[in-house]
Amino acid sequence: MDKAPIESLEFNQCQQAVERLNDFLSRELHPEEETLVQSHLQQCKGCFEKFHFEETLLKTLREKVGQVQAPDGLRQRVMGLLKRG
Repeated sequence: MDKAPIESLEFNQCQQAVERLNDFLSRELHPEEETLVQSHLQQCKGCFEKFHFEETLLKTLREKVGQVQAPDGLRQRVMGLLKRG
């Protein structure tokens, strides 16, 4: 069996980590997956930067939504979507 080139393996790990970032940030991963993503983020600067950007964006959105005066129904729907995502 041929082994995948290291670049492909690294890309595959990065792709899998990035695909799970939203679930990771929402704490919706199984503990084993969460551990794998966390480990990858500690080792991969590129993925960590994406994680940090996503984390900062979600935090900022949550803070700003809390300051907006919108009709209750709309506000509840937006907050529900942010909690999922």
